[in-house]
Order: sequence, then C-alpha cells, then structure tokens
Amino acid sequence: MPIVLSICLFAVQYLKKDKNIRLNLITVFSVFLMYTIYFEVVLPPLHWRYTADIFDVFLYLIGSGLFYLLQKLP
Repeated sequence: MPIVLSICLFAVQYLKKDKNIRLNLITVFSVFLMYTIYFEVVLPPLHWRYTADIFDVFLYLIGSGLFYLLQKLP
C-alpha cells in the first residue's frame, strides 16, 4: 500500500504542481477498501492463482496507516 499510495501522491502533486498536497484519510481509506475488495473478494473466486487471506487485509490496513502518518513528515 505505501508504494501504491506514494505513486498516487506523486501523480497528484505533479498534476497540481504543488508539492505540499497530502492525501487525506478518506482517500487513503478508499484505496485500502478498493484493494481489499478487489484482491480478497473479487479475484479469488475467478482464478485459482488468487487466494483470499484475512492476514493480507490486516497488512493492507497497517501499510495504509503507516503511509498516512509518514506522509505528514516534512
């Protein structure tokens, strides 16, 4: 999640030409929720390669939380 969210943050900062923009909590939570639903609910029944794992959801949440806290640092 930190990699995906960092790419999103960089893209927004580049497009807006403002390095002071930060992703808000709702945006970070939305990305977490979309990844959780897509990779843990939608894909596992469609293809044998994907497995649903609650541990991954926990790690998505931790990564999202760390990103949200660390992006505030200068």
